[in-house]
Amino acid sequence: MTGGDPSIGLPSDFLELRDIYIEATPRITVSYMSPSAFSRDARTTDSGRPVFYTALGSEFVFAPIPDTNYTVEMLYYFKPVAMSDSVASNEFMANYPDALLYATLGEAEPYLMNDARINTWAAMYDRALTRINTSDENSEYAGVPLSMSVTTR
Repeated sequence: MTGGDPSIGLPSDFLELRDIYIEATPRITVSYMSPSAFSRDARTTDSGRPVFYTALGSEFVFAPIPDTNYTVEMLYYFKPVAMSDSVASNEFMANYPDALLYATLGEAEPYLMNDARINTWAAMYDRALTRINTSDENSEYAGVPLSMSVTTR
Protein backbone atom coordinates (compact mmCIF):
# COMPACT_ATOMS: atom_id res chain seq x y z
CA MET A 1 0.00 0.00 0.00
CA THR A 2 1.47 3.33 -1.06
CA GLY A 3 1.22 6.41 1.12
CA GLY A 4 -1.42 8.80 -0.21
CA ASP A 5 -3.18 6.13 -2.29
CA PRO A 6 -6.16 4.55 -0.48
CA SER A 7 -6.67 1.68 -2.96
CA ILE A 8 -4.93 -1.53 -3.99
CA GLY A 9 -5.98 -3.81 -6.82
CA LEU A 10 -7.35 -7.27 -6.20
CA PRO A 11 -5.15 -10.19 -7.23
CA SER A 12 -6.11 -11.51 -10.69
CA ASP A 13 -7.06 -14.92 -9.22
CA PHE A 14 -9.10 -13.44 -6.32
CA LEU A 15 -12.43 -15.06 -5.40
CA GLU A 16 -13.14 -14.30 -1.76
CA LEU A 17 -11.29 -12.77 1.18
CA ARG A 18 -10.73 -14.72 4.39
CA ASP A 19 -8.47 -12.33 6.31
CA ILE A 20 -6.63 -9.07 5.80
CA TYR A 21 -4.26 -7.10 8.01
CA ILE A 22 -1.38 -4.67 7.88
CA GLU A 23 1.98 -6.32 8.52
CA ALA A 24 3.52 -4.85 11.67
CA THR A 25 4.48 -5.97 15.15
CA PRO A 26 1.85 -6.64 16.34
CA ARG A 27 -0.32 -7.10 13.26
CA ILE A 28 -2.78 -4.29 12.63
CA THR A 29 -6.35 -5.43 12.11
CA VAL A 30 -8.26 -3.83 9.26
CA SER A 31 -12.05 -4.02 9.59
CA TYR A 32 -14.47 -4.46 6.70
CA MET A 33 -17.24 -1.94 6.11
CA SER A 34 -19.96 -2.15 3.49
CA PRO A 35 -19.45 0.37 0.66
CA SER A 36 -22.28 2.59 1.88
CA ALA A 37 -21.12 2.56 5.52
CA PHE A 38 -17.53 3.08 4.36
CA SER A 39 -18.33 6.25 2.43
CA ARG A 40 -20.43 7.52 5.31
CA ASP A 41 -18.43 6.55 8.43
CA ALA A 42 -14.85 5.51 7.62
CA ARG A 43 -13.05 8.87 7.69
CA THR A 44 -12.24 8.53 3.98
CA THR A 45 -10.71 12.00 3.73
CA ASP A 46 -8.47 11.69 6.82
CA SER A 47 -4.84 10.62 6.63
CA GLY A 48 -3.26 8.05 8.94
CA ARG A 49 -2.91 4.34 9.54
CA PRO A 50 -5.78 2.53 7.74
CA VAL A 51 -8.26 0.77 10.02
CA PHE A 52 -11.17 0.18 7.61
CA TYR A 53 -11.52 -1.23 4.13
CA THR A 54 -14.19 -2.01 1.57
CA ALA A 55 -14.26 -3.67 -1.83
CA LEU A 56 -15.17 -1.43 -4.77
CA GLY A 57 -15.06 -3.04 -8.20
CA SER A 58 -11.68 -4.69 -8.65
CA GLU A 59 -9.89 -3.05 -5.74
CA PHE A 60 -9.85 -2.66 -1.98
CA VAL A 61 -10.15 0.89 -0.68
CA PHE A 62 -8.78 1.78 2.77
CA ALA A 63 -9.50 4.55 5.23
CA PRO A 64 -8.03 6.69 6.55
CA ILE A 65 -5.83 7.33 3.51
CA PRO A 66 -2.41 5.75 4.23
CA ASP A 67 0.05 8.30 5.60
CA THR A 68 3.04 6.15 4.55
CA ASN A 69 3.74 2.85 2.81
CA TYR A 70 2.26 -0.25 4.49
CA THR A 71 2.48 -3.94 3.66
CA VAL A 72 -0.95 -5.55 3.44
CA GLU A 73 -1.21 -9.31 3.96
CA MET A 74 -4.27 -11.18 2.66
CA LEU A 75 -5.53 -14.71 2.98
CA TYR A 76 -8.03 -15.40 0.22
CA TYR A 77 -9.69 -18.06 -1.87
CA PHE A 78 -8.27 -18.11 -5.37
CA LYS A 79 -9.61 -19.12 -8.76
CA PRO A 80 -7.74 -22.22 -9.97
CA VAL A 81 -6.14 -22.15 -13.38
CA ALA A 82 -8.44 -23.75 -15.96
CA MET A 83 -7.17 -26.86 -17.69
CA SER A 84 -6.51 -26.52 -21.42
CA ASP A 85 -4.22 -27.78 -24.16
CA SER A 86 -1.35 -25.85 -22.59
CA VAL A 87 -2.28 -26.50 -18.91
CA ALA A 88 -2.26 -30.25 -18.24
CA SER A 89 -3.09 -30.11 -14.52
CA ASN A 90 -4.50 -27.86 -11.84
CA GLU A 91 -5.49 -28.07 -8.16
CA PHE A 92 -8.54 -30.19 -8.92
CA MET A 93 -6.62 -32.71 -11.00
CA ALA A 94 -3.84 -32.91 -8.42
CA ASN A 95 -6.13 -33.28 -5.40
CA TYR A 96 -9.45 -34.70 -6.66
CA PRO A 97 -8.88 -36.74 -9.81
CA ASP A 98 -11.63 -39.20 -8.82
CA ALA A 99 -14.27 -36.46 -8.80
CA LEU A 100 -13.22 -35.33 -12.28
CA LEU A 101 -13.20 -38.92 -13.54
CA TYR A 102 -16.68 -39.74 -12.20
CA ALA A 103 -18.13 -36.46 -13.50
CA THR A 104 -16.66 -37.16 -16.93
CA LEU A 105 -17.97 -40.73 -16.97
CA GLY A 106 -21.41 -39.54 -15.92
CA GLU A 107 -21.47 -36.94 -18.69
CA ALA A 108 -20.28 -39.50 -21.28
CA GLU A 109 -22.86 -42.20 -20.51
CA PRO A 110 -25.76 -40.80 -22.58
CA TYR A 111 -23.49 -40.53 -25.62
CA LEU A 112 -22.22 -44.09 -25.16
CA MET A 113 -25.81 -45.41 -24.90
CA ASN A 114 -24.98 -47.21 -21.68
CA ASP A 115 -27.57 -45.56 -19.42
CA ALA A 116 -27.45 -48.33 -16.79
CA ARG A 117 -24.09 -47.00 -15.53
CA ILE A 118 -25.25 -43.40 -15.02
CA ASN A 119 -26.44 -44.13 -11.47
CA THR A 120 -23.12 -45.79 -10.63
CA TRP A 121 -21.08 -42.80 -11.78
CA ALA A 122 -23.50 -40.35 -10.13
CA ALA A 123 -23.21 -42.17 -6.79
CA MET A 124 -19.42 -42.24 -6.99
CA TYR A 125 -19.34 -38.56 -7.98
CA ASP A 126 -21.61 -37.63 -5.04
CA ARG A 127 -19.32 -39.59 -2.69
CA ALA A 128 -16.27 -37.74 -4.05
CA LEU A 129 -18.01 -34.38 -3.62
CA THR A 130 -18.93 -35.28 -0.05
CA ARG A 131 -15.25 -36.02 0.69
CA ILE A 132 -14.22 -32.69 -0.88
CA ASN A 133 -16.79 -30.75 1.14
CA THR A 134 -15.89 -32.54 4.37
CA SER A 135 -12.20 -31.86 3.78
CA ASP A 136 -12.95 -28.20 3.08
CA GLU A 137 -15.06 -27.84 6.21
CA ASN A 138 -12.46 -29.59 8.37
CA SER A 139 -9.63 -27.41 7.07
CA GLU A 140 -11.59 -24.18 7.59
CA TYR A 141 -10.98 -24.20 11.35
CA ALA A 142 -8.54 -27.08 11.76
CA GLY A 143 -7.04 -27.14 15.24
CA VAL A 144 -8.75 -23.94 16.28
CA PRO A 145 -11.57 -24.14 18.81
CA LEU A 146 -14.56 -22.06 17.84
CA SER A 147 -15.17 -19.12 20.12
CA MET A 148 -17.68 -16.33 20.22
CA SER A 149 -16.74 -12.71 20.67
CA VAL A 150 -18.92 -9.70 21.15
CA THR A 151 -17.89 -6.40 19.62
CA THR A 152 -19.42 -3.03 20.24
CA ARG A 153 -19.18 0.06 18.20
